[in-house]
Amino acid sequence: MATPTEHPAIVPEPIPLWFRVPEGFQPIDFEQPPEERFDQVVANLSELHPSATPEQVAVTALSFEASLAKLADDGVVHFSSFLLRTDDDELVSGVCQIAVMQRPPGDPHLYPLSVLESNEPPPKGTHQGLVELPAGVAAVIVAGHEMSVPGMLFGIEEDTLSQVRTVTFQLAFPHTPEAVSISFATEDLEHGDEFLELATVFAGGVSFTAPAEPPSEEELQAAQEVHNDISRTFG
Repeated sequence: MATPTEHPAIVPEPIPLWFRVPEGFQPIDFEQPPEERFDQVVANLSELHPSATPEQVAVTALSFEASLAKLADDGVVHFSSFLLRTDDDELVSGVCQIAVMQRPPGDPHLYPLSVLESNEPPPKGTHQGLVELPAGVAAVIVAGHEMSVPGMLFGIEEDTLSQVRTVTFQLAFPHTPEAVSISFATEDLEHGDEFLELATVFAGGVSFTAPAEPPSEEELQAAQEVHNDISRTFG
């Protein structure tokens, strides 16, 4: 599994949030000029889907830009895709996002429990619980979803349905009235263990105080302990 890089991404003040972006992740630069990002997305889509028409590629790129604008409005401060190789030399891909939002008033230590209690009864196959991260206690929800994938992305007219597995961590900032949500999604249902490990290693690196540079032995050990805890909780 990829190891954290030595350069943490930092959310600008006044929100004190640090996280390490592992190798194999490709973050979207929200600060990049939209026209530059549009041209890059068009180039990437054209290379990935050569059968798509220029009009289909352009529409998809515009939809992507509109989605980014909505993500930013929703408090997303990090969005990335990832492609990692497992120990068995197979690939795991998906997306990751981190969002900051206002939370209800009250003890931040009780926030994760309130998240789980406020949810509707989870659908069959959904697992949820509380896990101790280095940054604090987090509500964790592991679920499966069915989502529609635009056909234009693949150069076809009809949309298709895709099965997606998600892992979401939610925890409160200790000294401010915000909460952070760390979410991962993948269509690769065959590598659930590797996907869960990746998500827990990333979430274990999130911090409300500036971390050591490079990662300390204590931080790496904490990430392993988080993974062990997740494995015991969700099997």
